[in-house]
Amino acid sequence: MLLLERQNPKWTSAEIDRELAERAAVAHGAWKEEVPEDRSRYRSIQRWRAGERGSAGGRGARTLFPFLWPVGDRQRREVDPSHEVSPVIATGSWRIFLYNCGTEVTRDVRIALDGNDLDYAPAVLMGRFTEIHWQRVEAIKAYCLRDDGEHLSQHRLQVEFVIAKGTREASLGGVLTLHNLQGWALFEAPDGRRREIE
Repeated sequence: MLLLERQNPKWTSAEIDRELAERAAVAHGAWKEEVPEDRSRYRSIQRWRAGERGSAGGRGARTLFPFLWPVGDRQRREVDPSHEVSPVIATGSWRIFLYNCGTEVTRDVRIALDGNDLDYAPAVLMGRFTEIHWQRVEAIKAYCLRDDGEHLSQHRLQVEFVIAKGTREASLGGVLTLHNLQGWALFEAPDGRRREIE
């Protein structure tokens, strides 16, 4: 949003909202589900422009858009047409990626699942992905190989990274839901944002 505002300082909040929907469709879709009323989103943009940056009433900072967000195989294909989707048919996704849906490069990206350090990426460019190699956690892998019926489990995702050319620390945390027969199905952030994984 900062980049859009710098490039187009005379744009209205509605114009910024429309452009964000084009440039960061996944993040904007999650925000629109949370705040379906157009005027409420426009007021959030106006507050952001006034310097409140998503905080209100001393409740602590809350970014309007996440920098990174987990997506599945088919969701990645929507953004990256060259991505090969797995032929395995599932309602969820057996592969899971972090998508940089923000307006800048994220650096020094460290990914942990259930307290296990899994992956590191020196940088994730805007509109690009890095995979979460969940198969490295033996307990989760064993859970997926169970053959005693359908089960759901929840797993804590924690991602630490830096933004603003490496000058500011940021993070993404939340709960991933895994269906042992259908793959990763849902991500829920602590602030209430949630999105199905496909």
